[in-house]
Amino acid sequence: MLNHRTTPKRVRSRVAGAIILGVLAALLLAAPAMAGKPTGEYAVFRNCPLETTGVNQCVYALFSSGEVDLGSLSIPITSTYTFQGGLIVVESPPSETFVAAPGGLTLSGGAMKVPGGLFGNEHIEGNEIKAVLELVGAVTLSRTKLAAGEGAALTLPLRIHLINTLLGEKCFIGSSVSPISLKLTTGTTAPPEPNKPIKGKPGERESKEGGNLVVYYTQTLVDNSFAAPAATGCGAYEATLNAKYHLPAAAGHSTVVLNDKSEFASAEAVRKSE
Repeated sequence: MLNHRTTPKRVRSRVAGAIILGVLAALLLAAPAMAGKPTGEYAVFRNCPLETTGVNQCVYALFSSGEVDLGSLSIPITSTYTFQGGLIVVESPPSETFVAAPGGLTLSGGAMKVPGGLFGNEHIEGNEIKAVLELVGAVTLSRTKLAAGEGAALTLPLRIHLINTLLGEKCFIGSSVSPISLKLTTGTTAPPEPNKPIKGKPGERESKEGGNLVVYYTQTLVDNSFAAPAATGCGAYEATLNAKYHLPAAAGHSTVVLNDKSEFASAEAVRKSE
């Protein structure tokens, strides 16, 4: 019941005022969520760590094909992996420091089928194994080496999560303590025997947006000089798995090839596109 002093006109005015205040509050809350998203050619750099002091380059790459061979385990890259972050580039003395993408998004991708599975017979229940590449340490990246085809352009400390009902939930090849330590190059490797040197490829370079965006197409990064650790945490089938795939494998018995498209953008240009 309305108070005898409160007229319907006053009630309508108060309701309207409350609605307006509610709309304004919603807009204010939504503003931070809507802000800070790069647009146009720079939209892919939405996870560049722009808030980190000194970041002046944004990095985005897609690894769309290739292969990870550890001992006799062969994993074709059938799921696209996204690599992203930022660089602090200093001209004098020259240095390039990689800064990880926020939220653990530096390297992300889906599960990939392991040919042959656990038993080598697809008709046996529990045979199928899927693999996911996971980052377990600090990354280094050099634009200069990537473009020149000389030296280790990208270092990735990885573990491989093997997914299979019989192997349990914590079956990994590599760990933060003993990672698969890749030193990927677009140049030529110098592996120990029995591996032979293989060549990467810097790719085709295209400059866009007045030089603020550089794209490398058909780029290939390779490494066949690293050692591969044994699988651990794989339950009753751990010994079977390691014996089947000859793990651990000494340096010279494993190879990684990653084909990608990589993009580098001025952090200032990314900010201005928001």
